[in-house]
Amino acid sequence: MENMKCSRCGSDKIMPNLRIHDRYRVGHENCIGIEVLGKPGAAIFKETHKEFMRATACGDCGNVEFTVDNPKGLWETYTKSQSQ
Repeated sequence: MENMKCSRCGSDKIMPNLRIHDRYRVGHENCIGIEVLGKPGAAIFKETHKEFMRATACGDCGNVEFTVDNPKGLWETYTKSQSQ
């Protein structure tokens, strides 16, 4: 793994690829995600594109940055929705 540094404080105490959880019931975990609607104006079949979010956290200052696994898929859906 490359030597990652915190964008806020420059520390190398970085914890990458952490799952982000919402409240959950016993035995049922909910990971936080992000979604884009391909057809936001449609009554049904809005062509929702969802991706789970991951976090990278700094062990020194607590700075947290979010990423998604497939940003290109979100971008394609978003640009499609803007052209309608």
